[in-house]
Amino acid sequence: MNMIMNTSVRTAGIIYTGWCGLGLFRGINSYNYTFDKYNIREHKLYTDKIMHGFGGMFIYAVPIFLPILIYKEIYRLEVDIRDLKDEKRTTTYNHLLL
Repeated sequence: MNMIMNTSVRTAGIIYTGWCGLGLFRGINSYNYTFDKYNIREHKLYTDKIMHGFGGMFIYAVPIFLPILIYKEIYRLEVDIRDLKDEKRTTTYNHLLL
């Protein structure tokens, strides 16, 4: 019984870490999209990119956002499967929350 519980906890930890890593990736992509769309400055700053990534990681780590984020991931999956190139350039696809 104890071995099953340890395996379950370890598996949950791996899934949670992967989910937070996905948040980091989505945060960085959101920064790139915003920067390219609004051309805020002449140069992208790695510090801003990293902070957006950590912000995305925090949003993905907080369970209260889970229903919204699951919807967004299913939406992104459908866009990727159907290869909707125009949809990939929209704000809905690229922003973290709605």
